[in-house]
Amino acid sequence: MPHADVISLTLPVLLVLAGALACIGAEPFLGERRKHDALPWVAAIALLAAGAALAFATPGHLHGVFAMDGARRWLGAAVVASALVAVGGLQQSLGRDRFAGGEPYGLALIASAGALLMVMSNDLIALFVALETTSLAVYCLVGLRRQRSDSNEALLKYFVMGAVFGAVFVYGLALTYGATGTTRLGAAALAGREQLWLMGQALVMVALLFKVGVVPFHFWSPDAYTGAPAAVTGFMGAVIKVAGFAALGAVWLNLVAARAGTHPGGVLALDAAVIVTPAAAKGLLVFTTLFLLLALMSILIGNFSALRQTSARRLVAFSSVAQAGYMLLALVLPLSSLDETFSLGALWLYAVGYAVATAGAMTAIAAMAGREDGDDTLAGLAGQGRASPFHGTVLTVFVASFAGLPPTVGFLGKFLVFGDLVGKGHVLVAVIAMVMAVVAAGYYLKLLVAVWSGQPKESAVEGPDLLGRWALAGAAAVTVLLMLCPDLISRPVAPAAPTAIAAR
Repeated sequence: MPHADVISLTLPVLLVLAGALACIGAEPFLGERRKHDALPWVAAIALLAAGAALAFATPGHLHGVFAMDGARRWLGAAVVASALVAVGGLQQSLGRDRFAGGEPYGLALIASAGALLMVMSNDLIALFVALETTSLAVYCLVGLRRQRSDSNEALLKYFVMGAVFGAVFVYGLALTYGATGTTRLGAAALAGREQLWLMGQALVMVALLFKVGVVPFHFWSPDAYTGAPAAVTGFMGAVIKVAGFAALGAVWLNLVAARAGTHPGGVLALDAAVIVTPAAAKGLLVFTTLFLLLALMSILIGNFSALRQTSARRLVAFSSVAQAGYMLLALVLPLSSLDETFSLGALWLYAVGYAVATAGAMTAIAAMAGREDGDDTLAGLAGQGRASPFHGTVLTVFVASFAGLPPTVGFLGKFLVFGDLVGKGHVLVAVIAMVMAVVAAGYYLKLLVAVWSGQPKESAVEGPDLLGRWALAGAAAVTVLLMLCPDLISRPVAPAAPTAIAAR
């Protein structure tokens, strides 16, 4: 990958940060009502400008620390789109609740800038700084409703566990540096330090598995999703998930290539296919086995726990655990003893579609849940789809994508992940995952039945909703249209010529 123009590479992040500073700087000078009228549009303009800058960003890397390629462009676009939808939801819900401050809009943009840097990171130190930038802003968003005990409990649990796993990440970073002499992704271990290297990489991935909410690191997510405002839940579930999986996929793809000795050198694009040798597949068998076990545990625990929920936010929280399991299956290496190529195209498509659908679903639920999300239960949402057909319709599209139903991108994402598993020789795992996808349809259907059935009552939708409606309509369109052009995201580029080939 060539060196990139500094302005082209950093402009999307700089525009988001400029929007954040504008929101925070203007907030003290605006009245309570004007904060929710003006600041969301400032944030939206910054995000739209960042999206345009992403579209024209040239591929390349910045001294091996940050990089841009086709996959990173799409993942960054998912971060921007999810943030835009969430800002629309924040405007409506906070304006309806007459929230006194306007800082949530600036915090959302700071978290989005950190998530963009996570997507672009090719260095563990840069990744850690980006991760903590995102996390610190999200902690504040989770605890917005300071007067509520469930919000304070959610913030405490998320913050404490985030701090612990941040330390785990740093320890893994230190071990990796000691084993390779660098913090760049894709560096192979020095002679005699392979076990230290693998241990360091394992700790880094454990910290990232916590961030994406994979079992057994998922205990924070139901409380954090429930204690945060519903629009923040959508932002957190979308932006943190897509950025976390982008980082996890980057670490894993570089580790596979470096372990096989087929890393092309320099910066590896996330849409690249790498050659996996039999020796590398055998050496990374423990990682593959753990990915399979954790993915299946996440799918089983997430889906069966979601079946019992009556709160829409807790239902989405456990659903996100199951969805993380499906995405984790894309990291599994092939069983074949022959040299095979390995790519993460299915993961990138799944992550992009899931992020947009999550932000959209929770924004729609936030609009229908009433003041301070007091009616986010299935009983409280009864009939709201008929009282507000627009929000009910877009929510149906997003939930259909969660369930993997055509013609949504969720169907294509699951199809590619399951097909990828079968092609790698993991047929039984693919069958179990497909069966659990059918089980998951039960609680998704339960949510939709609640929204569309029952006696229609007065719509709970209040507050400024123009930005939210446009954002939701765009997100619903994207959820369907991505089904028509999967190759834009999921098609890997040809394997690059390696600098060295590991002994077979």
